[in-house]
Amino acid sequence: MNGLLSKLACLSLSALPLSAWQNEVTTKKPGPHLKIPPVHLSYKVSWDGKINSANVDFLFGKPDKRYPPYIIAQLWGESTGIAKGLFPYQYNFTSFMRKEDYRPAIFAATESDRDEKRTTTNHSGRKVKSTEITDPFRKGKATITKKKTFTFKKAPVYDLLSAFLYVRSLDLKVGEEIVLLMHAFTTPHLARIRVRQREVHRGLKCLRMDLRLQEIGPKMNLLTFDKMKTATMWLSDDHERVPVELRSEVFIGDVRAILVGKKYLK
Repeated sequence: MNGLLSKLACLSLSALPLSAWQNEVTTKKPGPHLKIPPVHLSYKVSWDGKINSANVDFLFGKPDKRYPPYIIAQLWGESTGIAKGLFPYQYNFTSFMRKEDYRPAIFAATESDRDEKRTTTNHSGRKVKSTEITDPFRKGKATITKKKTFTFKKAPVYDLLSAFLYVRSLDLKVGEEIVLLMHAFTTPHLARIRVRQREVHRGLKCLRMDLRLQEIGPKMNLLTFDKMKTATMWLSDDHERVPVELRSEVFIGDVRAILVGKKYLK
């Protein structure tokens, strides 16, 4: 019965007219919360807030003389403890964004688990051109290369990191919904971010925001995204607008990332 309901829900989403979601995508320019000193944020990830499962680091705004036109953001981490024994995973994501509007130019990602190493590079302009190279660790298995192109002309297409910097720049009024196209790896997604309320969370004044993702299919149809059911983010309600906590329901259960360190860079 549950399987039938899931299929019916997926079909109903896929049957929506293209304009039903394409015209909802947010097109406004970045808001007043643009500037923040270059900072290194550290997070602890846990299952259900009880079992530590990973370390995550987020660095953005560090000047690099090699790339003067861009703001650079990096996100990296690895599984730890019991989680590492069950699912050893390491990753490093880097986004090169235009300074004036946070639109990505290049997104580069490296991921490794027990079986393979996967490298993804996206070049963004009028189109997003993706190249994914998978190198299996097992001898005798061949390297797999996949290339894709995605085009959307109605609004900017963000990657995982540039989407965050764009959202934090906005006014973020309670009740406001931001609808973004995200293309972090080789598949585009539609992200709906709603500002729920202002509240004190972990001793800090925060904005509580809900996030929902849907995959965009090959015919620009919306599909369910089973890997992440729902997510809630608490963003500091100040000029910095840094993530204080991210809590999500994913395919392995309740996962929480909590801010444990903040270091400003020179």
